[in-house]
Amino acid sequence: MANYNFETTVKFKNRGDMDKAEDWIQANVKGLWALEFIGMQEQMSVDTGMRSQVLLVLFKFGRKEDFERFCHEYVQGKPALPQPKPQAKAAPKKSKGLLGWLFN
Repeated sequence: MANYNFETTVKFKNRGDMDKAEDWIQANVKGLWALEFIGMQEQMSVDTGMRSQVLLVLFKFGRKEDFERFCHEYVQGKPALPQPKPQAKAAPKKSKGLLGWLFN
């Protein structure tokens, strides 16, 4: 059984929104992930006063990086975090010889 250490619950207005989230995960997540349908909830809109049904879905991730990226980019809608650039390897030092060693 897979070990999912990172979980978040997301509300969706309809099944199409949930499918978009699943497509985003398939395209962007490298590690293990799963989703679990929790149920439906009636929610009242503050602006209109109308009630609507929302889907509650639990997303589980095996890697912290995938969990943070999903929460940051998909749920919060923020642009991708800049990836650190790999450091260039230092050129191997040439041997200075005996005189270089003395004057160093």
